Amino acid sequence: MNRRSFLSWGSAGVVALGSGVGVSLGAVVRFLMPSVFYEPPQVFKVGTPADFAFGAPTFLVDEKIFVFRDREKGFAVASAVCTHLGCTVAYFQSDQRFHCPCHGSVFASNGSVVHGPAPKALQWYEVTLARDGQLRVDKDKVVPSSYRLMV
Repeated sequence: MNRRSFLSWGSAGVVALGSGVGVSLGAVVRFLMPSVFYEPPQVFKVGTPADFAFGAPTFLVDEKIFVFRDREKGFAVASAVCTHLGCTVAYFQSDQRFHCPCHGSVFASNGSVVHGPAPKALQWYEVTLARDGQLRVDKDKVVPSSYRLMV
């Protein structure tokens, strides 16, 4: 084998080796990146203001929220997830409190803890009116329990 053929085969081998390493590194990086995000969207629309009755809150199962509508105060959105272990709380109109069925936590109508073992109050989320006239909830924006949207 002469010098020219040795160098051409050697350079082809180096190129093949470099390509193989590059493709392998690309595959490793792609493997480490998630291809599907299972977290639901944190900003979503729940319907028009007319869809919600005055008085008792409306529970939206898929979003795990309560939508409150009051004639004087407006709209408010509370989380239905207990701060103890993540169970879904229920709102009882009879005593106007949230009750957790898992471990007995009780929350006042403003979300504050009345009876443990829940360590902190329920979260309240920002609700705004979208351009198309629907209520838009943003779970990334936690607001005080006194926050209301007047429509």
